[in-house]
Amino acid sequence: MAVTKLSSGVKRWQADWTTADGRRKRKRFLTKREADDHWHEMTRAVRNGVYIDPRAASKLTVDELYREWIQRVATLGAKGRKPASPKTLDNYRRCYENYVGPHWGATPISKVHYDDVAAWIIGLKGKDGQPAGDATRHDVGLYFGRLMGHAVKRRLLTANPAKDALGQTDYIPARVRQRAHVYLTMPQLAALARACKGFELMVMLAGTCGLRWGEITALTHGDLKFGAKPSLSVNKAYTEIGGKLVLGPTKSGENRVVPLPKVVAERLEATTGATSPGTRVFSGGRGSALRNGTWTKRHYSPAIARVRTEDPDFPRPTFHDLRHTAVSLAISSGANVKVVQRIAGHASATMTLDTYAGLFDHDLHDSAERLNQALEAMNWK
Repeated sequence: MAVTKLSSGVKRWQADWTTADGRRKRKRFLTKREADDHWHEMTRAVRNGVYIDPRAASKLTVDELYREWIQRVATLGAKGRKPASPKTLDNYRRCYENYVGPHWGATPISKVHYDDVAAWIIGLKGKDGQPAGDATRHDVGLYFGRLMGHAVKRRLLTANPAKDALGQTDYIPARVRQRAHVYLTMPQLAALARACKGFELMVMLAGTCGLRWGEITALTHGDLKFGAKPSLSVNKAYTEIGGKLVLGPTKSGENRVVPLPKVVAERLEATTGATSPGTRVFSGGRGSALRNGTWTKRHYSPAIARVRTEDPDFPRPTFHDLRHTAVSLAISSGANVKVVQRIAGHASATMTLDTYAGLFDHDLHDSAERLNQALEAMNWK
């Protein structure tokens, strides 16, 4: 196919080409030069595998794109590696239903433009009609960008309209700074565990093995392994969605085995007895699964208050800070970054270093000192 001259009409020159899937396309122009330029551009795009059919984008709405995308995330994950966790899916759905859908749902994706997206996020309103906070605007802007990125992957759009020409999203507020981690010393951890009556072992396990709340409350006796090298298997977690507890994969989607301190393992083994492997290690009344808010109010906060009556300078760690405590204790004991990664359940050692970089700073001088001792032992001058 090529450029042809038509016998009638204002636009008498027609570019005629065939897409990679065999569909014939035509477009008319006023001049032969315009038709030639367009024909060459389209044929190059088809040949290079980057051809985009503009009509496809004009027919598909944001709502239709979302339904296709959320199904992919649920089955394959956003990156096509593993399905998203129930919590992640719930976050995406609530974001779309509360913010994206009402504003963009009926809009053809070809009509989504960067300036409009930026103005929408900057002026975003909450469900109460008041200006949305930075955290909400950050998450909504990030999620919407991922959704429109799916249209690019599907070759429905040539570029992500949620990003500028440089691929930036300067209208999205910076991620809200999280509160500083609290790291307990081993004596502090032991004091807190003793004060948490009925759940001493749970607090000590969290502070030495680094399990998340959902992981430790889903732990069953069958996940425990005793012997010369005791350990526990972290392969599931509870997530609270819409007020209901849902048992699913861990946050990272990966299973891991975490070593157990022998003293903690011996205490755990003493509680196992003839218990069924499927029974939860820690549970509430009548064997029900523990809920973070209720447990914290009834047991954890009172335990901190009791410790603070004896030590007014004792910090106020959240339960998640016990996870940070486990990491800090492992690092101070000399564990390498790969061991710390295993304890933390991070996807990579890079993530571990990014999260806990400050805790490794002392290793700089410790390493130099160990090298110095080795040189002195050789009488090297």
